[in-house]
Amino acid sequence: MFQTLLFLSVYALGFVFAIVVNPVYSFVLYEAVYFFSPLERWWSYSIPTLRYSLFTVLLMFLALVLKNVKSQSQNQLLAAPQFKWVYLLVTLYGIAWFYSVYPDQHLTAAINFFKLAIIISVAYKLIDTPSNLDYALWGYIFGSWYISFLTYQTGRNSPGGRVEGIGTVDSPDSNGIAAAIAPSIVVCLCYFWISTNKFHKFLFAIAGVFVANAIILINSRGSFLGAGASILFFMYYLYFSPIQKKYQKAIAIGITLIGISGLAYLIDDSFLARVQTMKQVENIEEEQTGATRFIFWMSSLEMAQDYPFGKGLQGFDYYAPYYIPEGIDSGFSRNRSVHSTWFEALTEIGYLGLLLLIIMVYSSIKSLRMCMATLKEKEDLENYFKTVGILAATLSYLISMTFMNRLRAEMLYWFVLYSACAYNIYVIKAPVDKK
Repeated sequence: MFQTLLFLSVYALGFVFAIVVNPVYSFVLYEAVYFFSPLERWWSYSIPTLRYSLFTVLLMFLALVLKNVKSQSQNQLLAAPQFKWVYLLVTLYGIAWFYSVYPDQHLTAAINFFKLAIIISVAYKLIDTPSNLDYALWGYIFGSWYISFLTYQTGRNSPGGRVEGIGTVDSPDSNGIAAAIAPSIVVCLCYFWISTNKFHKFLFAIAGVFVANAIILINSRGSFLGAGASILFFMYYLYFSPIQKKYQKAIAIGITLIGISGLAYLIDDSFLARVQTMKQVENIEEEQTGATRFIFWMSSLEMAQDYPFGKGLQGFDYYAPYYIPEGIDSGFSRNRSVHSTWFEALTEIGYLGLLLLIIMVYSSIKSLRMCMATLKEKEDLENYFKTVGILAATLSYLISMTFMNRLRAEMLYWFVLYSACAYNIYVIKAPVDKK
């Protein structure tokens, strides 16, 4: 009953707030619906069978129209350099349909990819102030908290000591959803640091603890690595950033000690056993996948020599038996996933696709670095650390997606969106827009 009431309340308030208060709430609602994934949950029987996500997207278009009528503000999409690489990547993926090994499935994936590009484009138009960027990031934190709460309620429910059945439409498995929520830990840390409201600090701390607990319960090694690296990255800037507030280093040390203590409390034997499999070969199929992942990557390089333009959706899965060396225990089938977004791009859309992906990621990181440089000159500590937090969260997801197929995942392009919005707000529009 609680989850049903929570979803319906959020959905109704999201519509009202988007129309009456601020159009950006339409995207915040879209983020929430993505994580709620209402028709996939056990409580779906208690709500009408509607296309909730579609209605939210339509609300975003309506909100954009209303926004333009009121303010006539326009954010130029191509002014953010990463967007042109997104569009080229989507276009290339569409072209790959002509030679894909699974044309019907590839066409569906390409259409969904195209829709995602439209959604983040509309969101970019809506997120045009520092406060609107805050709302978008808070929406992400809220959604991650919900998944973490669901994880806590569900508990480990699979033979391998994982938590299954908590994913979303494009991240149904435990590793995928862990990768989606792991970056929110450092975003919570960022807002805990920059917020001046004690109640807000409390909420961000609670959300961060829930997400950290979920990552441990899910037992996702890649996501744990991503989350850990992002926190270390953010803490490095707290210690050594060129702009400092009073007692910053002392407070950072305190946060570090509290974080280490909390992590020691949350970690259990099951998680430690899972982490240890990163450096040893297990006999069970799932751990064998982790131990042989590097072999799959090398096999994808061999495949790319024969198919330099890729072979469309699940191209590696189809050709894997021809490239995975004999004698490698690949489980029940030799048609295996490549288990890396970078090699997924290589085998589905070829060398050019991998290049576009790398340039898109590089462009996003470079944009955030430019934001940091601009805000450093202005000594705008709050927004400086907000961009550091976005950069750290992006790095978290990049690390996680290195070990799983996430080429068309919503979350990857949300971080591209956040970086583009930050660049637009703090670099392009800096002379005229102030918080």
